[in-house]
Amino acid sequence: MKSYRTLFGLMALLLAVSLACGGSGTPTANPTLPPVPTNPPAQVDQGQTQDQGQQQPSNGIVTFVDQNNLLAFDLPGDWTYEHTDHGDAIYIDVQAYTDTFTSPDESAIIESLVMFADQGVKVNNSTSQAVALDILNTYYSSTGTNNGDIRISSDQIMQDGSERFEWTSKGGDYSGVSFFEVRGDDKRTWLMWTAWWSNSVDQSVLDIVDSAISTYTIP
Repeated sequence: MKSYRTLFGLMALLLAVSLACGGSGTPTANPTLPPVPTNPPAQVDQGQTQDQGQQQPSNGIVTFVDQNNLLAFDLPGDWTYEHTDHGDAIYIDVQAYTDTFTSPDESAIIESLVMFADQGVKVNNSTSQAVALDILNTYYSSTGTNNGDIRISSDQIMQDGSERFEWTSKGGDYSGVSFFEVRGDDKRTWLMWTAWWSNSVDQSVLDIVDSAISTYTIP
């Protein structure tokens, strides 16, 4: 069933909660959103990981460039790629799409979410964090609800102005890191770049994730 929630409505709700609490704390919401069509990273048998890695072909490093030139990063060519146009299925006043990359052993996923808000809808830095929490609690939690499954262990403001969450899923046995930011003078473009992996992932896969993070750039 389609969710008739709006980004503007979420922002208004968060403002009301903030005012009611005297402006302290981090406001969150607990909506049920249509799920992004990705699955948690697969659990890895550590005893088989190295053999699988040796058998996988090295297709070289390729540079992914977002279709709107909003971001770029490097990944091995043997990671599976999928583009999904969500339209207004996430919020009805937003157009969204994801670009998803999955490691050959399915133990790690990198996903770029881009949302363009309708005219008159703006996202400032304070509500950007709340939207990121909303996305994590509904897309990336093992339950699909804001029931405490996603635990934020670190929150940092980066030099480029983006914000970084390090997080874990209590029930899903996987962890991740998400960078999110508002773009454009009109404050209508919102980006969230997330890498998540099984807690049994091989270190070589984590090294690839770290490399993707280090090569992230704006074209």
